[in-house]
Amino acid sequence: MKQEEGNSNNDLGPILAKAERTLKAAESALADGHFESAASRAYYAAFHAIQALLKSVGQTYSKHSGVMSAFHRDFIKTGIFSPEYGAALTRLSGHREIADYSYTWRLDPEEVKEDVQRAARIVKAIRECLELDGANAQPTEM
Repeated sequence: MKQEEGNSNNDLGPILAKAERTLKAAESALADGHFESAASRAYYAAFHAIQALLKSVGQTYSKHSGVMSAFHRDFIKTGIFSPEYGAALTRLSGHREIADYSYTWRLDPEEVKEDVQRAARIVKAIRECLELDGANAQPTEM
C-alpha cells in the first residue's frame, strides 16, 4: 500500500510500536491468567495498528466507533482486507467492553486466547500492508 505524502513509515512507527507493546501486554496477561486484561489489551493492540493504517491514508479519528467504521468502510468493504478481519475487530471490541465494564459477565479463557491470536494476526497483517516488514502489500487471510 502506498502511503500518502506526509505519512512516512517514521510517522507510523511509533503507533505500530505501541500496538506491538500492547500485544505483548495481552500475551503476558493471558499467560498470567488475567483474562479481562488480556482481552482489553488484545483489542487495543489491533486498534492502534488500525489507527496506523488509517493514518497512512490521511485519516484520523477521535472515537473508537470512527476508527472501526473507517476500517470496515475503507479496508474491509473494498477488499483490501478480508471480512474475517472486520469480524475479528468486532469480536475484540465486544470482548473489550465486557472486560472493561462488566461486573457480571465472564470471558471464556479459550476465547480470550483466540482474541490475542486474532489481534496478533491483525497487527502483523497491517505491518505487512504498510510494507514495514518488506512483505507484499496484500494481507493474508486470517
